[in-house]
Amino acid sequence: MEGVSYLMADALNQMRESCGDGFDPQSIFLVGGGSKNRLWRQMLADVLGLELSFPIESESAALGAAFQAGAAASGMKVDEYVSKQSVDVNDVVVRPTDDEETLKLYRDGFERYMQNSRKLFAS
Repeated sequence: MEGVSYLMADALNQMRESCGDGFDPQSIFLVGGGSKNRLWRQMLADVLGLELSFPIESESAALGAAFQAGAAASGMKVDEYVSKQSVDVNDVVVRPTDDEETLKLYRDGFERYMQNSRKLFAS
């Protein structure tokens, strides 16, 4: 679970770098089977440093694809189109922990993950 969390943190960092200052999410929707696991929910919130929300729609991945298609069909930017849509969310919100020891463990783990990732995937 930590490896997947670190992979997602790496992807999020790459998105921040690619998109520049205009991309600074404060929360994300988490969908899929893993989103039902309490331990992984908290781990991911801690690793990403973001609040996690959970859409009620069971086919949320398909919903995201539909939003992208709707944006393309309407000629709108995806973020603009999505911001005009309504998504019902579960009442549960998972926030990153305040426990510095836990956060340090995840920061250290992420750094090791990135070091090994660079070694494995260096071009």
